[in-house]
Amino acid sequence: MNDLPGAASVGAGERPNILLIMADQMAAHMMSNTGNPDISTPALDRLAAEGTRMDRAYVTFPLCVPARSSLLTGQYPHTLGLTSNDASGDALGPDSLGHLLSGGGYQCAYAGKWHATRPSAQAGDGFEPIKDFGDRGLTTAVDQFLTSGRDPNCPFFLVASFDDPHTICEYARNQPLYYGDTPTTELANTPNLPANFGHQPFEPEALRTEQHEHAKVYGTGGYTPEDWRHYRYTYARLVERVDARVGELLEILDRTGRARDTLVIFTSDHGDGDGSHSWNQKTALFEEIVRVPFLVRWPGRVPAGRVDSGTLVSVCLDLLPTLAQAAQARATAGLPGRSLLPVLCDGERLDRERLVVQTSFPAVTAPATRGRAVVEHRYKYVLYSWGRYREQLHDLQSDPGEMTNLAVESRYQGELDRLRGELLRWARSGGDEEMLTRLVLPQDTDEVAREEIYVRPY
Repeated sequence: MNDLPGAASVGAGERPNILLIMADQMAAHMMSNTGNPDISTPALDRLAAEGTRMDRAYVTFPLCVPARSSLLTGQYPHTLGLTSNDASGDALGPDSLGHLLSGGGYQCAYAGKWHATRPSAQAGDGFEPIKDFGDRGLTTAVDQFLTSGRDPNCPFFLVASFDDPHTICEYARNQPLYYGDTPTTELANTPNLPANFGHQPFEPEALRTEQHEHAKVYGTGGYTPEDWRHYRYTYARLVERVDARVGELLEILDRTGRARDTLVIFTSDHGDGDGSHSWNQKTALFEEIVRVPFLVRWPGRVPAGRVDSGTLVSVCLDLLPTLAQAAQARATAGLPGRSLLPVLCDGERLDRERLVVQTSFPAVTAPATRGRAVVEHRYKYVLYSWGRYREQLHDLQSDPGEMTNLAVESRYQGELDRLRGELLRWARSGGDEEMLTRLVLPQDTDEVAREEIYVRPY
C-alpha cells in the first residue's frame, strides 16, 4: 500500500523523521482529491493517496499570528494573549514545538514563514532557521539541509512553511504578487460562483460592518460577480503554485532516500472565504475559513488512501501532542489537545464531541467584534459579540454551506440553548474572560453564576 522509494519501513519503536509542510490561507476544499473540479493538485493528491486525509480539521483562530502561535504551543490563542496580527515579541516560551523536539534529540530546522509573531524564525525559537520568510528558494534550502546541512545520525524535524496562497490578499487589493503573476483567462474559463455566494438571510450584522470598515484590507467592496469568479480562478492558481512546490519536497525525500522513514504532514493556518458568503480572506467563522487541509503520510504506520470524515481535529491543539508522541518526547501536561496517532495509525475513535474556534477583528471603532464557534459532528453554533442575528445555528449535515440560520426558528431553541451552555462551560473552564460577558447565557443559568460572570467590568 505504501510503495515509496527510499529506506526500509520504519519500525514500531523507531522515531521517524518529520516534515511539516504548511501553506498560508488555504481552505480545505482547495484540493482536487476532495472533488473540486476547478483545481489540479497532483502532489497533494499523491500525499492523500499514500496517507490519510482528515476532512474535519479546524484551526483555533482564523488569523495568521494567533493560529501559528497556537499550533507551535498547543495552547488556545486567548491563553497565550495573542488574538491579533499586531502582537510582537517572543511569547511562545521553552515548551513550544521546536524546543520540545530539539530537547528530545531531534535536529529541528525551519524554512519560510514563521509569523508567530515575527515574519521569520530565529534560533531562540528552538529551530535552526535555514530560510527566511518567502517562497523563493525554500525548496532549495530544504534540499541543502537534507543533503549537506544535517547530522545523518540524528532524526530531523523540518518545517517548510509557504506564504502562498496568502498572496491572494494582494491580488484583491490590486497589488503586485510577491512570487510572480498568475495566468489570466476569459470569464468562461473561471470557476462559477459557489452555491452559498451572496448574503444569506439572518446573517450576522457584525460581519458586514467589519467588511465595510476594513474595505481597504479586503479589497473586494466593489466586486461584481465577474470579479469574484476571477478571484476564485486566481486563488486556485496560487494553490497550484504551492502544490508544485510540495511536489518538489516529495521528490527531494524520494531522491535522498528519506521517503519511507519520514512522517509528512500537510496543513494550513486558516482558509479563505473564496467567494462563499461574498467573503474573502479570513477572520470570519465560516467553514471555508476555519477548516483546513490535514494530510498525514507515514509509510507502514498510517494507512494509505483513507479518508476520515468523522474525527473532529483541532489542528493547532492536536499537532503538538501528535508529534510529541511520534517523536517519543514528553509534552507539557494539561494541554487541551490530543494525539491523533491512535486515530491515524490504529483506527481508534477520538473521544471528542465538539471543538471551539475563536476570532477577533481589529477594532476600528469600539466595540471590537469577537466571535466563538462551537463545532460538533452535526451542529455548529456561532456567536459574535454584538449586533443583530449575532447567534447562528447551522446543521452541517443538511446545510454544509451555512445558508440557513436555524437560530431564528422556535423548533431549534432547545438545540440552541444546549449549545449556549456548551460554550459557557468552555469559556469558564478555559478562562476565556474576553468573551465571557458577551455570551448568550442558557435559560437554566442560575443567579450565582450570573453574578460571577457579570462582576467583570466591560
